Amino acid sequence: MTPRLRALFFGTVVTLTDLLPPRLRYGYAHRLTRMMFSAALPVVNNAISRSAASGDARVARTPNLTCAILADHLDVGGIGAVVEMLATGFASERVRVVIVCHGDGDRARRLRRLGIDVRSVTDSTSALEALASSGADVLQLHSAPDYLEHAGMATSLPVITVMHNTEIHYTAARWSSFSALMERSAAGVAVSDTVREYHVRRLSPELGKRITVVANGALTLPVASADDRHRARAAVSQVIGVNIDHEVLFVCLARYDSQKNIAGTAVAFARAARQADDIHLVFAGDPSDWAELRRAQSLRDVTGEPRRIHFLGNSDAVTLLTAGDAFLLNSFFEGWPVAATEASAAGLPLILSETGGAMELQSRDSAFSVMVPNPAGDAAGISDALVRKARRRTRNQPGTHALEAAVLAVAEQSRRATGPPVPRSAAGAADMLRLHAQVLRGAIEARANESSSPGLP
Repeated sequence: MTPRLRALFFGTVVTLTDLLPPRLRYGYAHRLTRMMFSAALPVVNNAISRSAASGDARVARTPNLTCAILADHLDVGGIGAVVEMLATGFASERVRVVIVCHGDGDRARRLRRLGIDVRSVTDSTSALEALASSGADVLQLHSAPDYLEHAGMATSLPVITVMHNTEIHYTAARWSSFSALMERSAAGVAVSDTVREYHVRRLSPELGKRITVVANGALTLPVASADDRHRARAAVSQVIGVNIDHEVLFVCLARYDSQKNIAGTAVAFARAARQADDIHLVFAGDPSDWAELRRAQSLRDVTGEPRRIHFLGNSDAVTLLTAGDAFLLNSFFEGWPVAATEASAAGLPLILSETGGAMELQSRDSAFSVMVPNPAGDAAGISDALVRKARRRTRNQPGTHALEAAVLAVAEQSRRATGPPVPRSAAGAADMLRLHAQVLRGAIEARANESSSPGLP
């Protein structure tokens, strides 16, 4: 089958999948396409000793409260990275952490090796048992599955609900249950102003007032040595089969999912690559939507730029960021992209579509980073329908020409740079930990005040 026919075939699969309700799309269609279209992807493994944790050494202090963090599978998306930062950093804020998450995985095992109490559960019974023995003073929910959410609500503990995204797939019934969750919550935390406003519009004014904003942070990387940079770029070159010693490398760390607009990004980058013969783009992430990935690969091949755009599986982020010259994320919607925050902390200039957190991240490096229009149109009014429409017009999305121009401009800046990217110290991890801890303590204090108020039993 020719690349053009493959692109047409997978475009049809994506379009038909988009017509399904989200519950069927994610629960069944993506499982089916994984069975039909999955294959091994090349991976860049860790090639250097540079560690993000060493950039933000924080002093652990004796904890005086315990927070149970309730979450879904920790290996999916950026939420797991946020949970890991809280779990490993909260000790400096005198908070002991117990993680109760759905299932097990690499991150859960890694956190256990670091001494974090991680309890894997699979149903209501195991969730209630884990919470009952956790010794928690307060609960923090991070997009936990329904059974775990209900288990948390069934306790007598203060609940903090953390909102990580603009939830375009929520049904009316789900918004109703979310409203009930916020009724039960002592406070809500949104990861960006965009996420807060998105949820406030769908809640009562009283519940909306409970939501505060705590931006996602990232640990700062130490300055890369010349040897680190060389080894990282050598590792990438070996995996993609192209020597990038004198090339400009753009990195996109993202799941292959409809949210991330991988196909549209590949098309826009290929157009830029026709005007600059030294630029490359590496995608790296988990394929949650194999039809999206296969469509992106086919569209890349149609453009005639298969040697410039590369698709990898889950790879070592630090190695890719050390090898990279810039970071690119052209999503339809985000809450506050963790991967982009990590790239910013590593010193890479950013090209971001207008989504949650993009303006704030771009402003940290306004001389070199660029925010381009949202590829689905109105960023403030993003919806499932707008995303479906944009996916059907991958070759002509709003903002495509702006993205193409941004790639060329950032590539030119990189060519003029006198050295590799320099990590930024203001990465936000310390602020994130401090503000989350303040919310936890505020909820506990408010509960204590309620209990001691006259007239209460």
